[in-house]
Amino acid sequence: MLVLCFFVATAACGGDEDPGPDGLPRKTLSPPTDQPYVSVAVDNHFHDVHVEDDVRIAFRQGFIVKNQGGNLHNVTIPQIDFSKDIKPGEQVEFLDDTLAPGTYNVVCRYHDSQGMVGRITVAD
Repeated sequence: MLVLCFFVATAACGGDEDPGPDGLPRKTLSPPTDQPYVSVAVDNHFHDVHVEDDVRIAFRQGFIVKNQGGNLHNVTIPQIDFSKDIKPGEQVEFLDDTLAPGTYNVVCRYHDSQGMVGRITVAD
């Protein structure tokens, strides 16, 4: 029984891990495509859009960043010349066709030096 629990827990831990182009381990995340993909900004960190992870969302799926922390954050996506501050409790939404297929960097201009950066790929 204990062995079975170990295998079930191990299988439920997430996506595949492969080294990325920079040699760091990365997970390929496949979020559901019937609702927007959500990243939470908290503790000077974007959850679920880590640069080392291969986060892919479907075109027109939508992408939302929610500030669930206590600090003022910012969402900057240089590839579409977008930058907006988000206060605690607020969110930024990229819905429908806002993000064309491609790879996008997500940066908090206030906390990028502390590692608050991420990346997503919008697939065809």
